[in-house]
Amino acid sequence: MSIENIVNWYEKNVNYRLTKAFLNFLIKTGIVKPDIDLEILNLYLLEREDGEFVFENNTFKIKKNRIPIISKFKDEAEKPPMPPKQEKKPIVTFTRGNNTKTEKKETKKFKLEVVGGNKMKLVKK
Repeated sequence: MSIENIVNWYEKNVNYRLTKAFLNFLIKTGIVKPDIDLEILNLYLLEREDGEFVFENNTFKIKKNRIPIISKFKDEAEKPPMPPKQEKKPIVTFTRGNNTKTEKKETKKFKLEVVGGNKMKLVKK
């Protein structure tokens, strides 16, 4: 069967929707052949009990451990649009006389100095 026919069959008969991207992944990794056999695919994806497929609300039930794998593959139309990239603001430098300063504040280093017994003092390096 073709990929579109498989997707349509799963929409009508299974409690979970397959995507074309997931089926293409299965073909690419060699799990199924390009001409997908629905029976083999159902053996991989649908829950069985005593050799029979499980029905739930008049639809086939998909295996729970397959849902996270299938949900990773979304079709291109389903992907949410990426937010626009924000441009970084350039650092503006200005001068006053011979000194050049930037908008970024420089970190000042301090050290602790022991003063008279149990007292400590914070001193700029």
